Amino acid sequence: MKSIIFPIAMFLLLGLTVGCGKNKARLDPSATKDIALLTLDGNLPDQTADQIRELKITIEWMDGDLVKSFKNSGFRTVLIKEMPTYKPEMGKLLIVEVERFNAGNRAARAFVGFGAGAASLDLRYQLLDERGTLLSEWREGVGSSKGATYCAETLDRKALEKVVGLLKN
Repeated sequence: MKSIIFPIAMFLLLGLTVGCGKNKARLDPSATKDIALLTLDGNLPDQTADQIRELKITIEWMDGDLVKSFKNSGFRTVLIKEMPTYKPEMGKLLIVEVERFNAGNRAARAFVGFGAGAASLDLRYQLLDERGTLLSEWREGVGSSKGATYCAETLDRKALEKVVGLLKN
């Protein structure tokens, strides 16, 4: 019995460490590595105080995750909070603007399930060069019964993949 436990334990450990990882978008070493990130809340109309608070929490979380994702992929990343603070020596500029946000309903997600209370987040992206020339613009949106930060995480991953793809060309 003891002789079978060790190989099974090693197989499981190897599977958890090797088989479960996601392929990360990596920047080509010869590509531009400097990038500034700016997130705009979009000044969404008809938001209640609770929705504004949830959006603020989501954007703060998204900013941290976006910076971490870009840094882990080889970028030198600077987070800026206002456009006037951008300087060309910061590198390219990725502007992320919230176009639509629905925080969903946490109670419905927890107690009802089956997609009830799902959150959604729609973003508009602009990638500018150091002179302010638009390199690319796109929109991306996602909804999830896991909450707004899960939506932000998914969109952060997609944005990173898109930017890496654009800078490879």
